[in-house]
Amino acid sequence: MGKSKTQPQPKTEELQKQITVLDENWKRALADYQNLVRRVENDKKEFSKMANANLIARLIPSLDIIQLAAGHNPDMGLQMAAKQFSQALSEEGLSTIEPQVGSQFDHTVHECAETMELTDDHKENTIFEVVLKGYRLGDYILRPARVKVYKKLSQQVN
Repeated sequence: MGKSKTQPQPKTEELQKQITVLDENWKRALADYQNLVRRVENDKKEFSKMANANLIARLIPSLDIIQLAAGHNPDMGLQMAAKQFSQALSEEGLSTIEPQVGSQFDHTVHECAETMELTDDHKENTIFEVVLKGYRLGDYILRPARVKVYKKLSQQVN
């Protein structure tokens, strides 16, 4: 009988290093997969929010009209419809931006519809009238509040 050739066996240290590398790679791949699952879930939520935001933004003018009509008409049915419509949108996350007269103008949530010359009785960039309230959905500004603001007007030189 012939001699059987035996393959040299890798050293235990080399095997342990390979196991460590494979274990680290497996853990890294698992963490990447878990991050991907979280990112996909967040993207789905964000997409859903944006889809809702588009629909709600299209409903805001109707809400304005219904609330305006309810403010001028004491009809109980109209009052209830306005309240329910507003409440339904509120439950979807819609909130109002209602600046106070005398508060400071903030370009991130306000839109200047008109300016009036500053007098000694008022501070510059303060709101003197709210033209139209604004709306936000979570962190998104769907419509900034339209306001009138006191401004220092520059003197014209002849």
